[in-house]
Amino acid sequence: MKRIRLLGAVCVALLSLFLTCDWASPAPAAPMKLTMVGAWTPGVSPAADIGIRFMQEVNRRAGGKLTIEFKGASEVVPTFDQPEALVRGVFDVWYGAPNYWAGVVPGGYITELSRFEVPDNGPGSELFNFLVRMYEAKGVRYLGHYSGSPGTGNHFMHTQKNVTSLSAVKGMKIRVPPLTRFFVKAIGAEPVTLPPGDLHIALQRGTVEGFTWPFFDGFTNYGWQEVTKFIVLHPLYRDGTGIAMNLAKWNGLPRDLQGTILEAVRAAQTWSQGWIDAHHASQLALMTKAGMKAIKFSPTEAERWARTANEALWAQFKGVMSADSYSRARKLLGYD
Repeated sequence: MKRIRLLGAVCVALLSLFLTCDWASPAPAAPMKLTMVGAWTPGVSPAADIGIRFMQEVNRRAGGKLTIEFKGASEVVPTFDQPEALVRGVFDVWYGAPNYWAGVVPGGYITELSRFEVPDNGPGSELFNFLVRMYEAKGVRYLGHYSGSPGTGNHFMHTQKNVTSLSAVKGMKIRVPPLTRFFVKAIGAEPVTLPPGDLHIALQRGTVEGFTWPFFDGFTNYGWQEVTKFIVLHPLYRDGTGIAMNLAKWNGLPRDLQGTILEAVRAAQTWSQGWIDAHHASQLALMTKAGMKAIKFSPTEAERWARTANEALWAQFKGVMSADSYSRARKLLGYD
């Protein structure tokens, strides 16, 4: 009996030693890694720098448990192919213009019409959750719209003549991205599609008489202030940066890391306001210093400008969204 008790004590001691030895402890889990591709090149585009800031916020807050690695921009995947590539899992995280999702999530850029400080009101809000569900249906996890204060991170129209009203733009050839095409058509102008790199010479030759661009985003990097005469200083649609993630990758993350990413969303959305506001002011100063003149309408005409722009984009959304989603979107954005 004594021998059995002695043997038991030895076994307990050995088990205790085994459990307390470093070599017996489980190896720490390897950090999870995600890849990110963006629509624009960091350092050239302030809007791209927002995507990088988000990545940095995630990496810092994750404490080594999760890292996002930036792979590049259009040299990795062509800009307008990126949304579909994200859905297919070619990479894990994406940044770019919210309206680049028009072909995958037709109503996914309703926040371009937002009048809130943070376009989607941030994680946990009804509007943010509405967008999450909209994107989830297409295999994507929505991670926010990042912009400046209302009126700064917006698209603006730039022209070669001093227009004093909407009717003065009628018949003009205006270079547009997909977002502002509906407004330009609504005011009777002719929308023209051109790559940004071709715009400088098109303005010189008179091929186009104006264009729309969120001028905070590197307007003077293209030298457009040298060949553009006026800016209509009344904002059109909200611009900035959208961020999204492959849904399967999101669902594969532990809940605590999902929470970390949402904390990074909040932090980056707050930071982006000051970032865009500062670039908005500095770019406008450079543009006016180069000789560009700011056009300001009468209060009545300014209201008509904004109303026409909003109605044109809402009409587009009505044609591509379900009646229930369209109605819900208008209510969440405060239009009804």
